[in-house]
Amino acid sequence: MPKFQNPGAFFLGTLVAQEQKFLKPLIENALKNGYTRFVEPCAGAFAMSHIAAQSGYKPEQIESSDVAMFTSIMGYAITGQSLEELEIRAHGFSNEELLDPAVALYAQLYLRTVKSAGKEYFYNIMRDLECRKDEHIRYIREQLDRAKDSLHGMSYRPLDMWKHLEECYDDPHAIVIANPPTYTAGFEKWYDTGGRMSWKEPEYGIFDPSTGLKELYEKMQDAKCLLVCYEENAPGLTAGTPIFARYGVRDGINVYLTTNRPEEATALANGKIITRPNESKLEPLDCSILPRDYEITRKSKVQITQIERTAAQYYRKLWTHNFVGSSAPINMAVLIDGMLAGVFGLDKSALTMGAFGTQVSDAVFLMYGMTVPHQKYRLGRLLTMLAQNKPLIMKICTDLEKEKAKSLKTVQMTKHPEAKEMRGLMELTKRVPDKKMGFRLTYESPLYDRNAKQALNEWLGKEERWLKKREQTKAESLTK
Repeated sequence: MPKFQNPGAFFLGTLVAQEQKFLKPLIENALKNGYTRFVEPCAGAFAMSHIAAQSGYKPEQIESSDVAMFTSIMGYAITGQSLEELEIRAHGFSNEELLDPAVALYAQLYLRTVKSAGKEYFYNIMRDLECRKDEHIRYIREQLDRAKDSLHGMSYRPLDMWKHLEECYDDPHAIVIANPPTYTAGFEKWYDTGGRMSWKEPEYGIFDPSTGLKELYEKMQDAKCLLVCYEENAPGLTAGTPIFARYGVRDGINVYLTTNRPEEATALANGKIITRPNESKLEPLDCSILPRDYEITRKSKVQITQIERTAAQYYRKLWTHNFVGSSAPINMAVLIDGMLAGVFGLDKSALTMGAFGTQVSDAVFLMYGMTVPHQKYRLGRLLTMLAQNKPLIMKICTDLEKEKAKSLKTVQMTKHPEAKEMRGLMELTKRVPDKKMGFRLTYESPLYDRNAKQALNEWLGKEERWLKKREQTKAESLTK
């Protein structure tokens, strides 16, 4: 029979050793740089709280929360709170028995297994749990005692993540490590006992990663606290800015650690001295915006310059109604004759995923691109062509990354099965139906050995041919 060995294995835990190894120095240096409040919502098995304690945080500086019964039982045991207020009820167990955290954890594990005992695998586990009940409870108690030795003195509450984050938003001394469910109703499905166990659960909303992660970063983008979040997503679709990546957790899906302040979080992870920012403010560049009717010619001067995230976000919000979008590790501005024509973001992290012992991608990702509205030209196509330029990509790459970078990729969410603005520029390599947006389209192209001026001239030629064809089509339609 299978032997149950570690209750932690049954928690909804997704942070493996590679992520934890990356986060430990980040957390250590956060404490040294004045982040005296450590917050772990969606606490699961309290992995991050344990690392915080190992990194120098005192238990009284650590606070955690969750909406799962399993985690709440464990949290109450660690913090010495009585389970009576949780009002736990379970088939086959007395109310008095369920005041013992080890018994309550065993009960939920057992009843979750009973629910699936129609399958031979779970039936064997259920029989093992029955035959060695005392041994399992004793082992769970030992694990709780170890956790209590490490974390006793921290705070725990059964609390919705959104409510906990509201308490942290304006605290410049708080660092938040969040690990929300990676699929819709993840907590509910993982801990389901089929109605055989109940408790006084807190009010909370079902977390849907397809919308919840974007909502999270929309709310926390300019928060005074530092946020680091675990995401499982396709390349280029992360809600926050990636500072760590692990390739291929599922087909086409990678693990990312993302943040609301990438420069600061990266510095902390690398052990560098940082200057902690005040509340982030979106600031425009010291230049004018290209007029809608400006005539672009082959004599026009094109410049691409790297800019701060705050400047890029300023123009993205300016040019997009009700803007909600992820930022990028590298943000660029496109200037035409000294006037701002657009901004775009690049992510080269996929080039070095092999550093974590997995497959390497040869692609730099175009995460977003946005241009000033123009009454004549399709400036978005120029922006894409500039991002394809090999000299530009080589300029932002290290020597190792230069050897690997061969292509540009971008992912678009659209109602249509094709993005017309990509015709003739990039190849559609993947089309995935999306229930909410319609389609998720992946486009790829090689990097081209041309400079910004050459790209401008090539783009103008394409635009002139397109404008001429459009006028012909209009004329033909009028004569019919």
